[in-house]
Amino acid sequence: MLIPGGNKDTVFLERDGERKGPFQCNFSSDRLNLFFKELDVVEGDKVVSLTPNREEYYTVMEVRYSSGLSMIQPHYTLSLSKDSALSRAKISTTTNHINIHGSTGIQIGDHNIQNLQIAFKEVLASIESADVPREEKEEARNRLHSFLSHPLVAAAVGAGLPVALGLLS
Repeated sequence: MLIPGGNKDTVFLERDGERKGPFQCNFSSDRLNLFFKELDVVEGDKVVSLTPNREEYYTVMEVRYSSGLSMIQPHYTLSLSKDSALSRAKISTTTNHINIHGSTGIQIGDHNIQNLQIAFKEVLASIESADVPREEKEEARNRLHSFLSHPLVAAAVGAGLPVALGLLS
């Protein structure tokens, strides 16, 4: 809340490089209430918050005015967006057209385990086809099982772990 003459935070309003203020307030990063009957603030203006180490800039995304109620003074409510915040990844919607004719072993989608299953089948096939004694093949399979059983490996492999261990049994 921005109340004339009070509170602990200092902010400025800035437009086209020109600052107005300082204003003492209780500042929160996503919404600011400015308790003034008249104030020159519009969407796109900047709110500059002074912190102990730097200035933080916020863009005014929305300005709403309230004429107040019985005990609530007239005020502006600003919705803010922090300028230096990391942008959230945009989710893009893609339409894919897939035509399948007489095929098996089809994989569609993200975050599945079929690739891991194929890779382990190839590793096991390579072990089986190696020109070494049966004891060495068994030792290689046991070491692979031990590797997959380690907690860090299990966490990294995730949902594919049961499939990989199933292939080893």
